[in-house]
Amino acid sequence: MRLTRILAILLVVATIVLSACSSTASPATSQAPTQDEPTSETTQTPSTTQTTPTTTEPAEAESTTDTTPATTTQELKVYYIDVGQGDSILVDYGQTEMLIDGGDRSPGVLSYIDTYVDGALEVMVATHPHADHIGGLIAVLQQFEVKEIWHNGDSSPSNTYAEFMSAVQTEGAVVNVGKRGDRIVVGDLSFTVLSPASLSGSTNNNSLVLAFSFGDIDFLFTGDAERQAEAAMLISSVAPVPDVEILKVGHHGSNTASSEDFIGATKPEVAIYMAGAGNSYGHPHQETLTTLDSIGAEIYGTDVHGTVVVTTDGETYDLQLERQASPVKPDIATPPPTTTIPLPAASTATNVKITKILYDGLVYRTESDEYVEITNLGSEPVDLKGWVIKDISEGYPSLTFPSYVLQPSKTVRVYTNEIHPEYGGFSFRSGRAVWNNSSPDTAVLYNAQGQEVSRKSY
Repeated sequence: MRLTRILAILLVVATIVLSACSSTASPATSQAPTQDEPTSETTQTPSTTQTTPTTTEPAEAESTTDTTPATTTQELKVYYIDVGQGDSILVDYGQTEMLIDGGDRSPGVLSYIDTYVDGALEVMVATHPHADHIGGLIAVLQQFEVKEIWHNGDSSPSNTYAEFMSAVQTEGAVVNVGKRGDRIVVGDLSFTVLSPASLSGSTNNNSLVLAFSFGDIDFLFTGDAERQAEAAMLISSVAPVPDVEILKVGHHGSNTASSEDFIGATKPEVAIYMAGAGNSYGHPHQETLTTLDSIGAEIYGTDVHGTVVVTTDGETYDLQLERQASPVKPDIATPPPTTTIPLPAASTATNVKITKILYDGLVYRTESDEYVEITNLGSEPVDLKGWVIKDISEGYPSLTFPSYVLQPSKTVRVYTNEIHPEYGGFSFRSGRAVWNNSSPDTAVLYNAQGQEVSRKSY
């Protein structure tokens, strides 16, 4: 009986224990939804979606801010400086500056860049050794500390070149000779050398040609590179020619540069040529203006607009002109470029010859005392009326003789910009050097019928 009661008590206790365990398990099951991972992801999804506009909005605001004066330190300025008949370009990015050429021997470029160069000039580039590109660099080297100098390795017999190289050696800067594929690094900026691959052409065609990109805005600086160099660049795979927004037109707008193929490849939106007002070479030539206009380029020139400044934030650009004027247009009456017609064969009916070219005068900058000498080697006097003496390498200048009888064994001289009555009193009246601007540089003498009677090169 007692055993039966004990068993009954144990059965009641077991039932109570089992009931308690069942009660404890139920709350655990009810908590499962709080651990449900998909429920947690669904909560976070709107948060992730909302962060997308948060990231985009500051970027849009920054793009807008880039065009305001508050971010001028991020703007790049390129100054196409009016130095008359010559080239000088200053690239200015914050505290970093590079000068490409310096115009002729003149204090003009020195006083101009003094406002913009902060401390030392990081890089100086001499595209080629002609006086209208390196003359002004001499004073810059004397005035500024220049850290690095690039040139093309070409030389010249002129006094200006000798003084320039002397100033380079005195400066103590790092000196580099640029070749196609080289990169000129200036702070955060990088310029690619497109030409020359080697010194195989004329002085102009050996010019350093530089391509440069700032964000989406592309620049091309061509020095005096002419059609021969342009053709070589177009077939190069080492440093391909880019299409650009801003083109510095080659060789002051001469028709010896800016071939249709080259302009078609570069497709500039803005083309800037650098030439002196009323220069004796006729720059810019109408053929060049026609070619540029045909692809829709806006054309600006330092002879018309003065110094031209391009400012860019890497997305857009604008131009500031020293002298307000409409873009340059070609003369409507000028026909498109045509194939050059060969000149008549040389005449054998005369013994009048070009006997001498003095190409390195003693007068700095203009070389006004240069001359070409013509001699009558025959036994009969010759009237030079209507005869023409011309620099055919540049296409300019030329002189048409008035009535002037050149006696046997006598000479006559045509000076660059001086009058010497003892030698006939003839002058090209050129404001700058005529000879030693190309290699070879060639003078040709034509008679009154347009026949070539003599030529001389050096």
